[in-house]
Formats: sequence, structure tokens, C-alpha cells
Amino acid sequence: MERRFSLAGGTGWLTVAETGDRVVCAAQLPADGRGLYKCWLSGSEGKALVGTFVPEGGVLKLNRTLPVAQLKSCGAWPPTEAEAVMAFSFTEKKPSIPEGWRCEPNPARLMGEPLLAQAAGERSALCRREEGGFSLAYPFDSEKPFPLTPLFCFARLERLEGRDYLVFPFRPGGCPRGEEL
Repeated sequence: MERRFSLAGGTGWLTVAETGDRVVCAAQLPADGRGLYKCWLSGSEGKALVGTFVPEGGVLKLNRTLPVAQLKSCGAWPPTEAEAVMAFSFTEKKPSIPEGWRCEPNPARLMGEPLLAQAAGERSALCRREEGGFSLAYPFDSEKPFPLTPLFCFARLERLEGRDYLVFPFRPGGCPRGEEL
């Protein structure tokens, strides 16, 4: 079986050819310079990632061989459609760092308790040194997991540079600091 799917409004394509227990996928998109694109294959019960397009000869290409069993387990076999989705934008402006703050790539190192260090994980935060310690600020999105969950009662919602952040105050040494009311 071989099927061809249109991608990106007809400007690109994906062919899917079954060869025994494997599927050979080949895809192409115009190179628009706007970002990185991923290709997804959908079936009646789900979808599966085919892969990421790479620049080659002035276009974006993708060549991948996948096991039929893998596509079946994702509900994407037999395929009914395919899509190319921008996974990372080259043109989207990165948020600026608010004045008085710096980027802290490893806030866990600032925590005084192992539980808090584990809760901070590997997620970067903004950090501001201040009298009586420091504060960490994490971008807030109600659709994403709450940062530093054990300290939810210490969080203050603040708007910095047009973006919502949860700000957590700490004493020197990384112990949480309650704010005076």
C-alpha cells in the first residue's frame, strides 16, 4: 500500500509506503525560514509523530522508516491524514528579562531543602536579589503545571513586562519567606 497526503495547504506532501512490517515515509515542504516543522500521521484512533523536517537542497525534507506496530499502537494505522506543524518559531520574539531580574538556569541550587530543590526541578526561573534574601519568578500559565507546588501558598501573581509570573520569596539559604501583610 502507498498513500500520498497533502501538507501545508497543498504546498507540501507526505508519501507512506508499507513494506512488510515497516512503513517508509518521505515528506517535503517549502523552506519558508519561519521555524522547525514536525510531521504527524493520523489514523481513526490517534496520531503518531513521523519526525522533524530538515533543510536539504532549498526545501525541508523528512525520510523515516517506522514499524507498523508502532503506528498501530498510537492509533495511526491505517493512516487517514497527515499534517505538518511548526514546532519552534524562528521569528517569535523571546520574552525580555524584566529590569532588576536575571535568568537563573538552575534555581534548585538555591533551595535550602531537598524537597524544594526537587520541586524546582530543571526548569529555569527569573531571580532577583533583595534585602532579606531573593525572589524567584516563574512564568504563569493556567494550562501548565504549577511551579514549586509545595510553596503554592507563598506565591504572588505579578505582571512583569506584560507577562504573568508567580513570584516566590526566599530568605538567604533558600528557605521560604512569608511576606508581611
